Amino acid sequence: MAAFLANLSALFLALAFGAAVFGVLARLLGARRVWPFFASALLLLLFALLFRLE
Repeated sequence: MAAFLANLSALFLALAFGAAVFGVLARLLGARRVWPFFASALLLLLFALLFRLE
């Protein structure tokens, strides 16, 4: 559990990157509403920055 909590910011960064890539791919495939993916990527990025600043 300690290793999981030590790498929590890296987990949030990876999830943010995945959400952004998924949003771009969804938009390229023709989806019209992709803003939830980019909003979740921004939220996860903010969480990563928050947990990195101890």
